[in-house]
Amino acid sequence: MKNNEPLVLVVDDKPANLDILVDYLSSSGLELAVATDGEQALEVASLRQPELVLLDVMMPGMDGFEVCRRLKKLPQGHDFPIIFMSALGDTDSKVKGFTVGAVDYITKPLQREEVLARITTHLTIRQQQLQLREQNRELLSLNRQLQEQIDRRLEAESALHLAGEQLSAVSEREAAQWGIEAFIGQSSAILDLLEQVRALQSAQNTNVLVLGESGTGKELVSRAIHYGSERRAKPFIAVNCSAIPAELADAEFFGHTKGAYTGAVADRAGFFVRADGGTLFLDEIGDMPLPLQAKLLRVLEDGLVTPVGGKNSRRVNVRIVAATNAELSDRVSSGEFRKDLYFRLAGYQITLPPLRERAVDIPLLVQYFAEQLCAQMGRENVEIDAEALVQLRAYHYPGNVRELKNLIEYALIASRGQNIGVRHLHFLEPVAQVASEPTDKQTIQVRAAQGCDEDRIVAQLEERGRIDNAEVQALLGVDHHRASYLLKKLHRDGRLQRCGERRWSYYTLA
Repeated sequence: MKNNEPLVLVVDDKPANLDILVDYLSSSGLELAVATDGEQALEVASLRQPELVLLDVMMPGMDGFEVCRRLKKLPQGHDFPIIFMSALGDTDSKVKGFTVGAVDYITKPLQREEVLARITTHLTIRQQQLQLREQNRELLSLNRQLQEQIDRRLEAESALHLAGEQLSAVSEREAAQWGIEAFIGQSSAILDLLEQVRALQSAQNTNVLVLGESGTGKELVSRAIHYGSERRAKPFIAVNCSAIPAELADAEFFGHTKGAYTGAVADRAGFFVRADGGTLFLDEIGDMPLPLQAKLLRVLEDGLVTPVGGKNSRRVNVRIVAATNAELSDRVSSGEFRKDLYFRLAGYQITLPPLRERAVDIPLLVQYFAEQLCAQMGRENVEIDAEALVQLRAYHYPGNVRELKNLIEYALIASRGQNIGVRHLHFLEPVAQVASEPTDKQTIQVRAAQGCDEDRIVAQLEERGRIDNAEVQALLGVDHHRASYLLKKLHRDGRLQRCGERRWSYYTLA
Protein backbone atom coordinates (compact mmCIF):
# COMPACT_ATOMS: atom_id res chain seq x y z
CA MET A 1 0.00 0.00 0.00
CA LYS A 2 1.08 3.55 -0.57
CA ASN A 3 2.22 5.53 2.42
CA ASN A 4 -0.25 8.31 1.74
CA GLU A 5 -3.27 5.96 1.86
CA PRO A 6 -5.44 6.21 5.01
CA LEU A 7 -4.63 3.58 7.64
CA VAL A 8 -7.66 1.73 9.02
CA LEU A 9 -7.22 -0.44 12.12
CA VAL A 10 -9.65 -3.42 12.25
CA VAL A 11 -10.12 -5.04 15.69
CA ASP A 12 -12.05 -8.33 16.09
CA ASP A 13 -11.34 -11.46 18.09
CA LYS A 14 -12.77 -13.78 15.38
CA PRO A 15 -10.41 -14.44 12.43
CA ALA A 16 -13.41 -15.15 10.18
CA ASN A 17 -14.78 -11.68 10.78
CA LEU A 18 -11.36 -10.20 10.06
CA ASP A 19 -11.15 -12.09 6.80
CA ILE A 20 -14.53 -10.73 5.73
CA LEU A 21 -13.57 -7.16 6.59
CA VAL A 22 -10.22 -7.41 4.88
CA ASP A 23 -11.98 -8.75 1.82
CA TYR A 24 -14.48 -5.85 1.94
CA LEU A 25 -11.77 -3.26 2.22
CA SER A 26 -8.90 -4.66 0.17
CA SER A 27 -9.98 -2.96 -3.03
CA SER A 28 -11.04 0.30 -1.41
CA GLY A 29 -7.66 2.03 -1.59
CA LEU A 30 -7.13 1.83 2.18
CA GLU A 31 -4.12 0.63 4.13
CA LEU A 32 -5.21 -1.98 6.68
CA ALA A 33 -3.91 -3.09 10.07
CA VAL A 34 -5.55 -5.81 12.16
CA ALA A 35 -5.71 -6.73 15.86
CA THR A 36 -7.41 -9.72 17.54
CA ASP A 37 -7.78 -8.26 21.05
CA GLY A 38 -7.76 -5.01 22.96
CA GLU A 39 -4.12 -5.12 24.06
CA GLN A 40 -2.92 -5.67 20.53
CA ALA A 41 -5.16 -2.86 19.27
CA LEU A 42 -3.69 -0.42 21.80
CA GLU A 43 -0.16 -1.46 20.84
CA VAL A 44 -0.77 -0.97 17.10
CA ALA A 45 -2.51 2.39 17.65
CA SER A 46 0.41 3.57 19.80
CA LEU A 47 2.98 2.66 17.15
CA ARG A 48 1.04 3.78 14.11
CA GLN A 49 -1.66 6.40 14.38
CA PRO A 50 -4.63 5.13 12.37
CA GLU A 51 -6.98 7.36 10.42
CA LEU A 52 -9.97 5.29 11.58
CA VAL A 53 -10.68 2.27 13.85
CA LEU A 54 -13.29 -0.47 13.23
CA LEU A 55 -13.81 -1.97 16.71
CA ASP A 56 -15.75 -5.04 17.74
CA VAL A 57 -17.70 -4.71 21.00
CA MET A 58 -17.92 -8.28 22.28
CA MET A 59 -14.36 -9.49 22.88
CA PRO A 60 -12.94 -11.66 25.71
CA GLY A 61 -10.95 -9.94 28.43
CA MET A 62 -11.14 -6.26 27.47
CA ASP A 63 -14.39 -5.49 25.64
CA GLY A 64 -14.69 -2.89 22.90
CA PHE A 65 -16.06 -0.20 25.23
CA GLU A 66 -12.95 -0.37 27.44
CA VAL A 67 -10.65 -0.49 24.42
CA CYS A 68 -12.35 2.66 23.09
CA ARG A 69 -11.84 4.42 26.43
CA ARG A 70 -8.14 3.57 26.42
CA LEU A 71 -7.67 4.47 22.75
CA LYS A 72 -9.09 7.93 23.46
CA LYS A 73 -6.50 8.40 26.20
CA LEU A 74 -3.60 7.96 23.77
CA PRO A 75 -1.74 11.21 22.77
CA GLN A 76 -3.49 11.31 19.39
CA GLY A 77 -6.50 9.21 20.38
CA HIS A 78 -8.93 12.10 20.23
CA ASP A 79 -8.07 12.57 16.53
CA PHE A 80 -9.08 9.28 14.91
CA PRO A 81 -12.76 8.26 14.66
CA ILE A 82 -13.88 4.89 16.12
CA ILE A 83 -16.76 2.90 14.59
CA PHE A 84 -18.23 0.08 16.68
CA MET A 85 -19.26 -3.23 15.09
CA SER A 86 -21.59 -5.47 17.09
CA ALA A 87 -24.49 -7.86 16.97
CA LEU A 88 -25.89 -5.93 19.91
CA GLY A 89 -28.39 -3.63 18.32
CA ASP A 90 -30.14 -2.42 21.45
CA THR A 91 -30.32 1.26 22.22
CA ASP A 92 -28.39 0.99 25.50
CA SER A 93 -25.39 -0.55 23.78
CA LYS A 94 -25.40 2.10 21.08
CA VAL A 95 -25.70 4.92 23.63
CA LYS A 96 -22.85 3.43 25.67
CA GLY A 97 -20.74 3.26 22.53
CA PHE A 98 -21.23 6.95 21.78
CA THR A 99 -20.66 7.79 25.45
CA VAL A 100 -17.16 6.24 25.49
CA GLY A 101 -16.15 8.15 22.36
CA ALA A 102 -17.31 6.34 19.23
CA VAL A 103 -18.64 8.27 16.24
CA ASP A 104 -20.74 5.52 14.68
CA TYR A 105 -22.25 2.09 15.37
CA ILE A 106 -22.72 -0.67 12.74
CA THR A 107 -24.93 -3.63 13.54
CA LYS A 108 -23.82 -7.09 12.43
CA PRO A 109 -24.14 -8.86 10.14
CA LEU A 110 -22.06 -6.36 8.17
CA GLN A 111 -22.94 -5.22 4.67
CA ARG A 112 -20.01 -4.32 2.43
CA GLU A 113 -21.57 -1.18 0.92
CA GLU A 114 -22.67 0.10 4.30
CA VAL A 115 -19.25 -0.45 5.86
CA LEU A 116 -17.51 1.29 2.99
CA ALA A 117 -20.00 4.18 3.05
CA ARG A 118 -19.56 4.67 6.81
CA ILE A 119 -15.77 4.52 6.54
CA THR A 120 -15.69 6.93 3.56
CA THR A 121 -17.98 9.40 5.32
CA HIS A 122 -15.95 9.49 8.52
CA LEU A 123 -12.61 9.62 6.71
CA THR A 124 -13.94 12.57 4.72
CA ILE A 125 -15.09 14.28 7.90
CA ARG A 126 -11.72 13.62 9.50
CA GLN A 127 -9.88 15.00 6.49
CA GLN A 128 -12.03 18.12 6.56
CA GLN A 129 -11.39 18.48 10.28
CA LEU A 130 -7.65 18.18 9.71
CA GLN A 131 -7.80 20.72 6.92
CA LEU A 132 -9.87 23.05 9.09
CA ARG A 133 -7.39 22.61 11.94
CA GLU A 134 -4.50 23.43 9.62
CA GLN A 135 -6.35 26.45 8.32
CA ASN A 136 -6.99 27.52 11.88
CA ARG A 137 -3.29 27.19 12.65
CA GLU A 138 -2.48 29.27 9.59
CA LEU A 139 -5.08 31.84 10.61
CA LEU A 140 -3.66 31.97 14.12
CA SER A 141 -0.21 32.45 12.64
CA LEU A 142 -1.50 35.17 10.34
CA ASN A 143 -3.32 36.75 13.25
CA ARG A 144 -0.12 36.79 15.26
CA GLN A 145 1.76 38.31 12.36
CA LEU A 146 -1.02 40.83 11.86
CA GLN A 147 -1.02 41.69 15.56
CA GLU A 148 2.74 42.14 15.44
CA GLN A 149 2.32 44.43 12.44
CA ILE A 150 -0.44 46.32 14.25
CA ASP A 151 1.77 46.65 17.33
CA ARG A 152 4.65 47.90 15.19
CA ARG A 153 2.31 50.29 13.39
CA LEU A 154 0.93 51.56 16.67
CA GLU A 155 4.47 52.12 17.89
CA ALA A 156 5.31 53.92 14.64
CA GLU A 157 2.11 55.97 14.83
CA SER A 158 2.85 56.79 18.45
CA ALA A 159 6.35 57.89 17.48
CA LEU A 160 4.92 59.80 14.52
CA HIS A 161 2.32 61.41 16.77
CA LEU A 162 5.03 62.41 19.21
CA ALA A 163 7.11 63.75 16.34
CA GLY A 164 4.02 65.55 15.06
CA GLU A 165 3.44 67.09 18.47
CA GLN A 166 7.08 68.15 18.60
CA LEU A 167 6.82 69.55 15.07
CA SER A 168 3.60 71.31 16.06
CA ALA A 169 5.33 72.83 19.07
CA VAL A 170 8.21 73.95 16.88
CA SER A 171 5.77 75.38 14.35
CA GLU A 172 3.91 77.27 17.06
CA ARG A 173 7.15 78.73 18.34
CA GLU A 174 8.16 79.63 14.80
CA ALA A 175 4.73 81.11 14.14
CA ALA A 176 5.02 83.19 17.30
CA GLN A 177 8.46 84.37 16.21
CA TRP A 178 7.67 84.97 12.56
CA GLY A 179 3.96 85.78 12.69
CA ILE A 180 2.21 89.10 12.32
CA GLU A 181 3.18 89.97 15.89
CA ALA A 182 6.81 90.29 14.81
CA PHE A 183 6.06 93.38 12.71
CA ILE A 184 6.70 96.54 14.67
CA GLY A 185 5.12 99.78 13.54
CA GLN A 186 1.94 101.79 13.21
CA SER A 187 2.66 103.77 10.06
CA SER A 188 0.29 103.55 7.14
CA ALA A 189 3.05 101.76 5.18
CA ILE A 190 3.43 98.99 7.78
CA LEU A 191 -0.32 98.66 8.32
CA ASP A 192 -0.82 98.24 4.57
CA LEU A 193 1.99 95.67 4.53
CA LEU A 194 0.31 93.69 7.31
CA GLU A 195 -2.95 93.61 5.41
CA GLN A 196 -1.16 92.18 2.38
CA VAL A 197 0.60 89.56 4.50
CA ARG A 198 -2.71 88.47 6.05
CA ALA A 199 -4.23 88.09 2.61
CA LEU A 200 -1.26 86.03 1.40
CA GLN A 201 -1.49 83.76 4.44
CA SER A 202 -4.95 82.74 3.25
CA ALA A 203 -3.83 82.24 -0.37
CA GLN A 204 -1.50 79.36 0.47
CA ASN A 205 -0.92 78.20 -3.12
CA THR A 206 -0.02 81.60 -4.57
CA ASN A 207 3.66 82.20 -5.31
CA VAL A 208 4.93 85.50 -3.95
CA LEU A 209 7.69 87.86 -5.05
CA VAL A 210 8.98 90.04 -2.20
CA LEU A 211 10.86 93.18 -3.27
CA GLY A 212 12.71 95.64 -1.11
CA GLU A 213 16.04 97.11 -0.15
CA SER A 214 18.55 95.17 1.89
CA GLY A 215 17.54 95.04 5.54
CA THR A 216 13.85 95.78 5.08
CA GLY A 217 12.81 92.34 6.35
CA LYS A 218 12.13 90.31 3.21
CA GLU A 219 12.80 86.99 4.93
CA LEU A 220 10.76 88.11 7.94
CA VAL A 221 7.80 88.79 5.66
CA SER A 222 8.31 85.48 3.85
CA ARG A 223 8.37 83.52 7.11
CA ALA A 224 5.28 85.36 8.31
CA ILE A 225 3.46 84.39 5.09
CA HIS A 226 4.42 80.74 5.66
CA TYR A 227 3.85 80.42 9.41
CA GLY A 228 0.51 82.19 9.25
CA SER A 229 -0.78 79.85 6.53
CA GLU A 230 -2.07 76.27 6.57
CA ARG A 231 1.41 75.20 5.47
CA ARG A 232 2.86 76.14 8.86
CA ALA A 233 3.31 72.52 10.01
CA LYS A 234 5.41 71.74 6.92
CA PRO A 235 8.99 72.89 6.30
CA PHE A 236 10.13 76.40 5.50
CA ILE A 237 13.34 75.96 3.52
CA ALA A 238 15.39 79.14 3.04
CA VAL A 239 17.88 79.25 0.18
CA ASN A 240 20.30 82.03 -0.74
CA CYS A 241 20.51 81.71 -4.51
CA SER A 242 23.68 83.79 -4.73
CA ALA A 243 25.57 81.49 -2.33
CA ILE A 244 25.18 78.23 -4.30
CA PRO A 245 28.00 77.33 -6.73
CA ALA A 246 26.69 76.94 -10.26
CA GLU A 247 28.14 73.42 -10.60
CA LEU A 248 26.20 72.22 -7.54
CA ALA A 249 22.95 74.09 -8.16
CA ASP A 250 21.10 71.23 -9.88
CA ALA A 251 21.94 68.73 -7.13
CA GLU A 252 21.09 71.23 -4.39
CA PHE A 253 17.69 72.12 -5.83
CA PHE A 254 16.59 68.79 -7.28
CA GLY A 255 18.67 66.24 -5.34
CA HIS A 256 20.85 63.45 -6.69
CA THR A 257 21.09 59.67 -6.70
CA LYS A 258 23.98 57.62 -5.40
CA GLY A 259 26.83 57.63 -7.88
CA ALA A 260 25.39 60.47 -9.95
CA TYR A 261 28.77 62.18 -9.79
CA THR A 262 32.02 61.97 -7.86
CA GLY A 263 31.26 62.40 -4.20
CA ALA A 264 27.59 61.37 -4.45
CA VAL A 265 27.95 58.48 -2.01
CA ALA A 266 24.21 58.27 -1.22
CA ASP A 267 20.85 59.47 -2.46
CA ARG A 268 20.09 63.01 -1.35
CA ALA A 269 16.88 65.02 -1.42
CA GLY A 270 17.04 68.50 -2.88
CA PHE A 271 15.44 71.72 -1.69
CA PHE A 272 12.14 71.02 -3.46
CA VAL A 273 11.64 67.58 -1.90
CA ARG A 274 12.67 68.84 1.52
CA ALA A 275 10.12 71.66 1.24
CA ASP A 276 7.32 69.38 -0.01
CA GLY A 277 4.03 70.55 1.47
CA GLY A 278 5.63 73.73 2.76
CA THR A 279 7.39 76.82 1.46
CA LEU A 280 10.64 77.25 -0.45
CA PHE A 281 12.08 80.72 0.17
CA LEU A 282 14.43 81.77 -2.62
CA ASP A 283 16.41 84.77 -1.45
CA GLU A 284 18.38 86.84 -3.98
CA ILE A 285 16.41 85.22 -6.81
CA GLY A 286 17.79 87.85 -9.19
CA ASP A 287 21.22 86.17 -8.96
CA MET A 288 20.01 82.77 -10.15
CA PRO A 289 21.88 81.59 -13.30
CA LEU A 290 19.83 81.40 -16.49
CA PRO A 291 20.21 77.60 -16.95
CA LEU A 292 18.85 77.03 -13.45
CA GLN A 293 16.04 79.50 -14.12
CA ALA A 294 14.82 77.27 -16.97
CA LYS A 295 14.77 74.18 -14.74
CA LEU A 296 13.04 76.06 -11.95
CA LEU A 297 10.38 77.20 -14.39
CA ARG A 298 9.76 73.61 -15.49
CA VAL A 299 9.23 72.48 -11.89
CA LEU A 300 6.84 75.36 -11.29
CA GLU A 301 4.87 74.39 -14.40
CA ASP A 302 4.48 70.62 -13.85
CA GLY A 303 5.38 70.12 -10.17
CA LEU A 304 7.78 67.27 -11.03
CA VAL A 305 11.32 66.99 -9.70
CA THR A 306 13.92 64.62 -11.15
CA PRO A 307 17.14 64.13 -9.17
CA VAL A 308 20.50 64.34 -10.90
CA GLY A 309 21.34 60.84 -12.12
CA GLY A 310 17.78 59.62 -11.58
CA LYS A 311 15.17 58.38 -14.03
CA ASN A 312 12.03 58.69 -11.93
CA SER A 313 10.34 61.99 -11.15
CA ARG A 314 8.57 62.91 -7.96
CA ARG A 315 5.63 65.26 -7.69
CA VAL A 316 5.97 67.98 -5.07
CA ASN A 317 3.60 70.56 -3.64
CA VAL A 318 5.71 73.61 -2.84
CA ARG A 319 4.86 77.26 -2.50
CA ILE A 320 7.59 79.59 -3.75
CA VAL A 321 8.28 82.85 -1.99
CA ALA A 322 11.13 84.62 -3.78
CA ALA A 323 12.89 87.79 -2.68
CA THR A 324 15.34 90.23 -4.21
CA ASN A 325 16.65 93.75 -3.75
CA ALA A 326 17.41 93.94 -7.46
CA GLU A 327 15.18 95.53 -10.07
CA LEU A 328 13.95 92.35 -11.71
CA SER A 329 12.12 94.25 -14.42
CA ASP A 330 15.47 95.73 -15.54
CA ARG A 331 17.05 92.27 -15.55
CA VAL A 332 14.16 90.92 -17.59
CA SER A 333 14.68 93.72 -20.12
CA SER A 334 18.41 92.99 -20.30
CA GLY A 335 17.85 89.25 -20.76
CA GLU A 336 19.44 88.33 -17.42
CA PHE A 337 16.17 87.03 -16.03
CA ARG A 338 13.49 85.03 -17.82
CA LYS A 339 10.24 86.88 -18.32
CA ASP A 340 8.14 83.69 -18.08
CA LEU A 341 9.80 82.79 -14.76
CA TYR A 342 9.23 86.32 -13.49
CA PHE A 343 5.49 86.01 -14.12
CA ARG A 344 5.44 82.54 -12.54
CA LEU A 345 7.08 83.84 -9.39
CA ALA A 346 5.06 87.04 -9.17
CA GLY A 347 1.65 85.49 -8.56
CA TYR A 348 1.54 88.34 -6.08
CA GLN A 349 4.20 91.02 -5.72
CA ILE A 350 4.78 92.80 -2.44
CA THR A 351 7.21 95.69 -1.99
CA LEU A 352 8.62 96.46 1.45
CA PRO A 353 9.01 100.17 2.30
CA PRO A 354 12.45 101.36 3.38
CA LEU A 355 12.70 102.58 6.97
CA ARG A 356 13.22 106.20 5.90
CA GLU A 357 9.71 106.14 4.41
CA ARG A 358 8.16 105.12 7.71
CA ALA A 359 10.14 107.18 10.20
CA VAL A 360 7.11 107.33 12.48
CA ASP A 361 7.80 103.65 13.32
CA ILE A 362 11.38 104.32 14.46
CA PRO A 363 10.53 105.07 18.15
CA LEU A 364 8.56 101.83 18.41
CA LEU A 365 11.35 99.85 16.76
CA VAL A 366 13.95 101.47 19.03
CA GLN A 367 11.93 100.56 22.12
CA TYR A 368 11.34 97.00 20.85
CA PHE A 369 15.00 96.36 19.99
CA ALA A 370 16.18 97.90 23.26
CA GLU A 371 13.89 95.66 25.32
CA GLN A 372 14.73 92.59 23.25
CA LEU A 373 18.50 93.12 23.40
CA CYS A 374 18.46 94.02 27.11
CA ALA A 375 16.70 90.72 27.80
CA GLN A 376 19.31 88.84 25.74
CA MET A 377 22.14 90.58 27.59
CA GLY A 378 20.53 90.04 30.98
CA ARG A 379 20.24 93.76 31.66
CA GLU A 380 17.52 95.98 33.01
CA ASN A 381 15.66 98.02 30.42
CA VAL A 382 17.27 101.39 29.65
CA GLU A 383 15.81 104.69 28.48
CA ILE A 384 16.64 106.49 25.26
CA ASP A 385 17.41 110.19 25.72
CA ALA A 386 15.13 112.51 23.79
CA GLU A 387 18.01 114.00 21.82
CA ALA A 388 19.25 110.54 20.89
CA LEU A 389 15.75 109.61 19.73
CA VAL A 390 15.64 112.76 17.59
CA GLN A 391 18.94 111.75 15.98
CA LEU A 392 17.67 108.21 15.40
CA ARG A 393 14.57 109.53 13.67
CA ALA A 394 16.60 111.91 11.48
CA TYR A 395 18.94 109.24 10.12
CA HIS A 396 18.25 107.85 6.62
CA TYR A 397 19.21 104.17 7.29
CA PRO A 398 20.78 102.79 4.13
CA GLY A 399 20.74 99.41 5.90
CA ASN A 400 17.11 99.84 6.99
CA VAL A 401 15.72 97.93 10.01
CA ARG A 402 18.77 95.70 10.25
CA GLU A 403 20.99 98.75 10.58
CA LEU A 404 18.73 100.24 13.27
CA LYS A 405 18.97 97.08 15.32
CA ASN A 406 22.76 97.10 15.00
CA LEU A 407 22.80 100.75 16.12
CA ILE A 408 20.81 99.94 19.27
CA GLU A 409 22.95 96.90 20.05
CA TYR A 410 26.12 98.99 19.73
CA ALA A 411 24.60 101.76 21.88
CA LEU A 412 23.60 99.32 24.65
CA ILE A 413 27.12 97.97 24.83
CA ALA A 414 28.66 101.44 24.71
CA SER A 415 26.32 102.83 27.39
CA ARG A 416 27.24 100.01 29.82
CA GLY A 417 23.73 99.80 31.22
CA GLN A 418 23.11 103.54 31.43
CA ASN A 419 20.53 105.51 29.46
CA ILE A 420 21.42 105.78 25.79
CA GLY A 421 22.50 109.24 24.67
CA VAL A 422 23.72 110.70 21.40
CA ARG A 423 27.33 109.88 22.29
CA HIS A 424 26.49 106.17 22.29
CA LEU A 425 25.14 106.18 18.74
CA HIS A 426 27.51 105.05 16.02
CA PHE A 427 26.10 106.12 12.64
CA LEU A 428 27.90 104.88 9.53
CA GLU A 429 26.91 107.97 7.54
CA PRO A 430 26.20 111.59 8.52
CA VAL A 431 22.85 112.39 10.16
CA ALA A 432 20.72 115.18 8.73
CA GLN A 433 20.76 118.30 10.86
CA VAL A 434 17.55 118.78 12.87
CA ALA A 435 16.47 121.47 15.24
CA SER A 436 15.94 119.99 18.69
CA GLU A 437 13.58 121.48 21.20
CA PRO A 438 14.77 122.47 24.68
CA THR A 439 14.58 119.55 27.13
CA ASP A 440 15.99 120.89 30.39
CA LYS A 441 13.87 120.17 33.46
CA GLN A 442 12.96 123.79 34.15
CA THR A 443 11.62 124.35 30.66
CA ILE A 444 9.66 121.09 30.76
CA GLN A 445 8.14 122.01 34.10
CA VAL A 446 7.13 125.48 32.90
CA ARG A 447 5.59 124.10 29.71
CA ALA A 448 3.76 121.38 31.60
CA ALA A 449 2.41 123.93 34.05
CA GLN A 450 1.12 126.02 31.20
CA GLY A 451 -0.44 123.02 29.53
CA CYS A 452 1.56 123.48 26.34
CA ASP A 453 2.60 119.81 26.12
CA GLU A 454 -0.95 118.57 26.51
CA ASP A 455 -2.22 120.96 23.90
CA ARG A 456 0.39 119.76 21.42
CA ILE A 457 -0.55 116.13 22.09
CA VAL A 458 -4.21 116.89 21.46
CA ALA A 459 -3.35 118.85 18.31
CA GLN A 460 -1.32 115.89 17.04
CA LEU A 461 -4.26 113.56 17.74
CA GLU A 462 -6.67 115.84 15.89
CA GLU A 463 -4.36 115.66 12.88
CA ARG A 464 -3.44 111.96 12.91
CA GLY A 465 -6.18 110.29 14.94
CA ARG A 466 -3.87 108.31 17.25
CA ILE A 467 -0.64 108.70 19.24
CA ASP A 468 1.58 106.54 21.44
CA ASN A 469 4.37 107.04 23.98
CA ALA A 470 7.19 106.98 21.45
CA GLU A 471 5.48 109.55 19.25
CA VAL A 472 4.93 111.83 22.25
CA GLN A 473 8.63 111.56 23.08
CA ALA A 474 9.56 112.57 19.55
CA LEU A 475 6.92 115.30 19.43
CA LEU A 476 7.86 116.96 22.70
CA GLY A 477 11.49 115.96 23.09
CA VAL A 478 10.83 114.29 26.44
CA ASP A 479 11.76 110.93 27.91
CA HIS A 480 9.57 107.85 28.24
CA HIS A 481 8.43 108.57 31.78
CA ARG A 482 7.42 112.15 30.97
CA ALA A 483 5.47 111.06 27.89
CA SER A 484 3.75 108.33 29.92
CA TYR A 485 2.81 110.85 32.62
CA LEU A 486 1.25 113.26 30.13
CA LEU A 487 -0.74 110.56 28.34
CA LYS A 488 -2.04 109.08 31.59
CA LYS A 489 -3.02 112.53 32.85
CA LEU A 490 -4.98 113.28 29.69
CA HIS A 491 -6.59 109.85 30.00
CA ARG A 492 -7.56 110.49 33.63
CA ASP A 493 -8.97 113.87 32.65
CA GLY A 494 -11.24 112.11 30.17
CA ARG A 495 -9.68 113.72 27.11
CA LEU A 496 -8.03 110.57 25.73
CA GLN A 497 -9.09 106.96 25.26
CA ARG A 498 -6.49 104.17 25.65
CA CYS A 499 -6.35 101.26 23.16
CA GLY A 500 -4.20 98.13 23.25
CA GLU A 501 -1.95 96.80 25.99
CA ARG A 502 1.59 97.45 27.23
CA ARG A 503 4.03 98.47 24.52
CA TRP A 504 1.33 98.11 21.86
CA SER A 505 -0.93 100.66 23.55
CA TYR A 506 -1.88 103.94 21.88
CA TYR A 507 -4.37 106.73 22.50
CA THR A 508 -7.20 108.34 20.58
CA LEU A 509 -9.41 111.32 21.35
CA ALA A 510 -12.18 110.49 23.80
